[in-house]
Amino acid sequence: MSGAQQAEGRGRTDRELRALLQRTAADAARNTPGVAYLRPGLGDLVRGTVPLLAAADEPRVAGVRAEPDDEPGRWRLRIHLAVRRGHRALDVARAVRAEVLAAVRRAYAPEGPEHHGVAALAVTVTVTDLA
Repeated sequence: MSGAQQAEGRGRTDRELRALLQRTAADAARNTPGVAYLRPGLGDLVRGTVPLLAAADEPRVAGVRAEPDDEPGRWRLRIHLAVRRGHRALDVARAVRAEVLAAVRRAYAPEGPEHHGVAALAVTVTVTDLA
């Protein structure tokens, strides 16, 4: 599925949905108690030092990846983050997942995410570091 393809009948492209999902998830995760920071992946780090590798048409948010699933309207969000010392990683990961799902619902209110081409959303949170 290319970034230029239309999302399930609503006029938004996959690229636009990806960018909105990534920004929404990043904001929700950053504001969750116990999160120190979102952890950029190796690709983000390399991309930051070698501008020629950056794909201008691909929205990027450090620590968050949104990918359309094989089925139309299904999306996967992967969030990589560091947890503040004194917080249990499992509790923070669960809280981030709940906050991200709630934030996506709020971002698409009042119609709901289904109206905008997001029929289902899977959120995976990976704790990569303690800070």
